[in-house]
Amino acid sequence: MQSSFLLGVSVGESFAEYSLMSDSKPVAQKRVYLSRENLKQSLSQFMTEHADKKPQHAFISLRLPKKLLDYNLSGAVAHITTEGFEHWLDVCGDANHKLTSKDLLFSVRERILADGKVDVALQEEELDAIAAKLQLIECKKVCLHFLHSSLNPVHQEKARLFLQKKGLDVFTPEKTDTPDEVARWNKNALNATIAGVYADRKEEILKALEGFLDAGHIYFLDSVGKIHSGESSGQVDSLFSAATALGLSVGVPAKASVLYLGLENFLLISSGTWNSSWSSPWGPLAVNHLQTKMLGIQPTLGIHLNEFGRFDFTTHQEGWEPGPMFLGRGQKLSLLDLWSENAKLTKLQGLEDRFSAQGIQRAKNSLFAISKISRTRDNDLNHITKEMQSLSMQRLAMEAFMLRETEKMIVTGPLASVFANAFKKDPHTVIETQEFSESQAIALRGYQVLQETL
Repeated sequence: MQSSFLLGVSVGESFAEYSLMSDSKPVAQKRVYLSRENLKQSLSQFMTEHADKKPQHAFISLRLPKKLLDYNLSGAVAHITTEGFEHWLDVCGDANHKLTSKDLLFSVRERILADGKVDVALQEEELDAIAAKLQLIECKKVCLHFLHSSLNPVHQEKARLFLQKKGLDVFTPEKTDTPDEVARWNKNALNATIAGVYADRKEEILKALEGFLDAGHIYFLDSVGKIHSGESSGQVDSLFSAATALGLSVGVPAKASVLYLGLENFLLISSGTWNSSWSSPWGPLAVNHLQTKMLGIQPTLGIHLNEFGRFDFTTHQEGWEPGPMFLGRGQKLSLLDLWSENAKLTKLQGLEDRFSAQGIQRAKNSLFAISKISRTRDNDLNHITKEMQSLSMQRLAMEAFMLRETEKMIVTGPLASVFANAFKKDPHTVIETQEFSESQAIALRGYQVLQETL
């Protein structure tokens, strides 16, 4: 009997991982560092190398780098609101995180009351004047944010059709259970901002899979663990798709919280509590997802001296661009530099051939230089490194134990083996050193949903 295969693809900010599955077990896996390898080429090469294991279905989680959520990089979007609400971004948003330029905020005279009745009818003449301005400045994307449009979308639909005829890409808020207009508008605005770069990234994946399986068998996961075709997948929802898949595929069957120790983030994922919104840097966004907590200890936190002159971790992640100093390009010490000579870390797929002897030495020199201006009496690098390793694991374990919702907790992810000692004394914690658990969970969750719809 011929085996059937599934493909799970997890694309993060800096890493992508691929898992070919058969009967819920991995048969081939790969991780790539996206700063050094092309997403399309690496995925296509992975499929070619395992052409004898042609998957029937592919399930994908696609998360864009946070820097691309900035409209200055992804392109500004015009906003048309009900008159009197044109400054909602300034009132409800963050001064340091803008969703568009002030020059692209417009309003029209229209009003739907809280009971859904039309109070002031929308006039197309006002829309025509705004469309002319947008065409003049070559702005192609526009968001519609009309008060109470979720109760009565008559004005929203009229404006959408009119502006689409003018050749504009129009974005309207999704209908959700939340009555919070700001959360709906924020999500719509961010979806519009990243629509272009998301579509480009998605196209890379679809192109890479051409010839290996039909496009109709390629699905993208959303924030509630459902699957969609490429055309209908949501941009902002995708930010939580992998975490939700882990919670539903790993946590729910075991009735346990999931501590995911990834290369990019350390996350504590609930197996039963759902959040209807995301407290984003741009304000609240209406995104239904399994409760996910970003822990205080993260893999690329910076290292500095605190106000007492002692070694400590910063609250800012340095990220993988250019990455920890052990890669040879980074200029700032980060938490993972403390493990640069750890055999478990150096053998991780995607990193195993990236370690630079020169970079590791520069990290040691930097640590020694900081120690010379610290109040630490012991300047022995081995002692300092072990103390910082111990401090990070103690904080990680303490925070995870305090925040987990269930008595049982499952620790998984590519860095689970590196930090396993922090949890070995807890009888209620299970350590799964499966470094490709994210892409596996995506494949298994996607296939489960597909079977339920048949």
